Amino acid sequence: MPVRPTLIVKLTVATSVILIGFMGLLDYVNIRYFRRVMVEYAVSNAVQMAEVITQSTYDAMMKNDKANLYQMISRIARSNSIEHIRLIDLNGNVVYAGGGAETAGSAALACTFCHTRFSGSLDGPSLNRSRLYRTKEGMEVMGFTKAIYNRPDCSAAACHFHKRGDPVLGVLDISISLENLQRKSREYRIQFGVMTCLLLVLIGVLITFLTSRLVDEPIQRLVGHSAEVAAGNLDARVPVTSNDELGELSEAVNSMTESLGQARDELNEWAGTLERKVEERSREIAQMEAHLYRSEKLASLGNLVAGIAHEINNPLTGILLYASILNRDSRLDPALKPDMERVISETRRCADIVKQLLEFSREAVPRKELVSLNALLDKVAALFEQLPEFCDVAITRRYDGSLPEVYTDPGQIQQVFVNLFVNAGHAMPGGGSLTVGTALSDDGGYACARIADTGCGIPAEQLNSIFDPFYTTKSEGTGLGLSISYGIVENNGGRIEVESSVGKGSTFTVMLPVGGEE
Repeated sequence: MPVRPTLIVKLTVATSVILIGFMGLLDYVNIRYFRRVMVEYAVSNAVQMAEVITQSTYDAMMKNDKANLYQMISRIARSNSIEHIRLIDLNGNVVYAGGGAETAGSAALACTFCHTRFSGSLDGPSLNRSRLYRTKEGMEVMGFTKAIYNRPDCSAAACHFHKRGDPVLGVLDISISLENLQRKSREYRIQFGVMTCLLLVLIGVLITFLTSRLVDEPIQRLVGHSAEVAAGNLDARVPVTSNDELGELSEAVNSMTESLGQARDELNEWAGTLERKVEERSREIAQMEAHLYRSEKLASLGNLVAGIAHEINNPLTGILLYASILNRDSRLDPALKPDMERVISETRRCADIVKQLLEFSREAVPRKELVSLNALLDKVAALFEQLPEFCDVAITRRYDGSLPEVYTDPGQIQQVFVNLFVNAGHAMPGGGSLTVGTALSDDGGYACARIADTGCGIPAEQLNSIFDPFYTTKSEGTGLGLSISYGIVENNGGRIEVESSVGKGSTFTVMLPVGGEE
């Protein structure tokens, strides 16, 4: 993985480069300004020195005392900062030179400089009367010239040999060494450079620290948060430590992470809901397939049973008729009378079976009307409470008083309830508890009647077969009661379901549509 500079390194380097350039420019301007000030200061000293020498010159000329004048100039010229002091006459000859200056007659350079620069005028501004040049030894020197004018009191003196009309008597030329200035400038430059370096280091440290605290640390937190989110931790949050743009960015990232978490939760919820819906739909499809299979099976079996019932109904009627006649005939041997009564009883039993088969195959069209399921169920419960077989059975009613009416055939549904009560009584031969209740389905489309007993229950492997024709667990049953009930409920647009546990009892639920005509 290639090494890349971090953001704090980039910011520090960029800021340092800018500061170095700015401080370099400031150093250049400051040194130039310092040199200019120092030159002006040197010129100011030269002006003052020239005024003193000029005034001394006037006094000496009035007294005609050149010795004291030259001695005073010589003492001044011995100063460390003075390169030389010269008195030059109008012809360009050096009248006097102090401080190791050129001898008389060798000042043409100075005179040429003065006359050509000022065109005969030596009384310009101080800076204009100064010049910078280097000696043969390479030393930088500032030269300053000042004119010595012909005053009226001077021209009237007896010793004066100049003409009254000459405006200038001579020129005072002072050369001041700038070595001290150069040394001060170097010292100042070194000091300024050291201060600049210290300032750059201090500013760099402060910028690095502030950038690390204010920029790098929030960005590192954002990078770490992004890594956690990429790893799937959508509960992570970035601490918001400032109110600036990075703080707003942290709040935006937290809001985005929260939205992603909500979207993930919604997707998970949708996935779970979809799985539940698929399972529910699969169960509904399985139930529909079972119902369809059972309906087709019942329809096919009904057609077969109808044909068989019609074929055996007439012979049975004849057998029952002749057996009844023989049983009443006086010629019948009394010893055979019990056998004949047994024939009549079994024949009637066969006739009842044929009758049930015909009812099973007939599938009479229901005559629907709006009825109260509570009243219909209560009517059947009251009927069975009077039967001796139910004397040891406690019937409990739990009706929903706000249950809407159902649109169904009351006679057929009553037959269904009778069959379920009879089966419940057979499941509790020693007595028990029978709970009868009504309620509205969760979707509000069906009124549910629940008949729950505390009998022996039905094994789980038999639950899928109890509605099949001729399937029974009783020795004397025909196995048609629940099949007929199943067909009646379906013809009335409803469903019948069963829940059972061996040793705990069974619960049959009849669901009928509520409301007006379909």
